[in-house]
Amino acid sequence: ACTKCDGGKKSNEKAASCLSCVGGTYSGEGADRCASCEAGKYSDVGATSCGTCDGGTWSSKNSTECSSCPRGKYSGSSSSSCTYCDAGKFSGARASSNCESCASGYYSNAGSHNCSACVGGTYSNTGWAECVGCGSGTYSETASSACTKCDGGKKSNEKAASCLSCVGGTYSGEGADRCASCEAGKYSDVG
Repeated sequence: ACTKCDGGKKSNEKAASCLSCVGGTYSGEGADRCASCEAGKYSDVGATSCGTCDGGTWSSKNSTECSSCPRGKYSGSSSSSCTYCDAGKFSGARASSNCESCASGYYSNAGSHNCSACVGGTYSNTGWAECVGCGSGTYSETASSACTKCDGGKKSNEKAASCLSCVGGTYSGEGADRCASCEAGKYSDVG
């Protein structure tokens, strides 16, 4: 009498024994061939089914294991590849299943594994891909989430990291981009 091969094994016609399915393939009971595991799945030798790759990992067809996504990329479960994080987001660890948004005052390019601080004179909000320059009459320090108006007696150009004091004989109000001259018969000290 002939006996069915167990799951995870196969046999040809007139076989004297059953052969185990190689890694990356599987079979049910009584199979004459082993089927391939799809991309995003994997199996060991003699498998009766394929396992699913977890989020943060991926595999190609006929894989025996799932590979971790590198930093700056992510994947969901059953993935055949990893995806770059969008600009304004990052993944700092291998095997990430999602990307995090950059904090205010920071930015990132696509595929980043960290965020960079905005330079003085620029700012950003959470998840921004780039920093925006401060307008004239305002300034910002490194890693700022907003620009601040210059105090009275000071001025700034666009993208300023600090405000400059008005020279003697000139003055300004809050948020000024230039200092005005005092009229004849009036004066001002520096700032």
